[in-house]
Amino acid sequence: MKPSFKHLLFLFALFLFAQSAHADQVSEGLKRAKAQNKEVVMYFYSQHCPYCDAMDRDVLGDGTVSATLKKEFVYIRVDVDKMPGYGRKYQIRGYPTTVLAESGGRVIAKIPGYIHKNDFWRVLTYLKGKHYRTMGLGDFLL
Repeated sequence: MKPSFKHLLFLFALFLFAQSAHADQVSEGLKRAKAQNKEVVMYFYSQHCPYCDAMDRDVLGDGTVSATLKKEFVYIRVDVDKMPGYGRKYQIRGYPTTVLAESGGRVIAKIPGYIHKNDFWRVLTYLKGKHYRTMGLGDFLL
């Protein structure tokens, strides 16, 4: 069965709507961070990435981690398969990548790869305590 022009047009419109809906999540999250004066944790992932699946399951899926992200930060998940423009905008080179940002949107650090849960807690402590004002993430984690 050959797809009709109307069918292709519908699929294209659906694709554009999905892109704008996801983009709105990112821009709305950044606006909310500024309004609430909360730091931002942006998690870039791909649906085809086994390390992303493991991080979702082992770290981000933990109830305490999840609750902390929702309560203390503005947490934004960026599916690069659906929103490739944001991966380019933030110069993401691999997945998963966690981006830390100030409430105004200035990027503090990019952490490529899987982060073990204990290390992720230390990253959140760095961000919540605003230690980025006096030292880099690498120095804090030493």
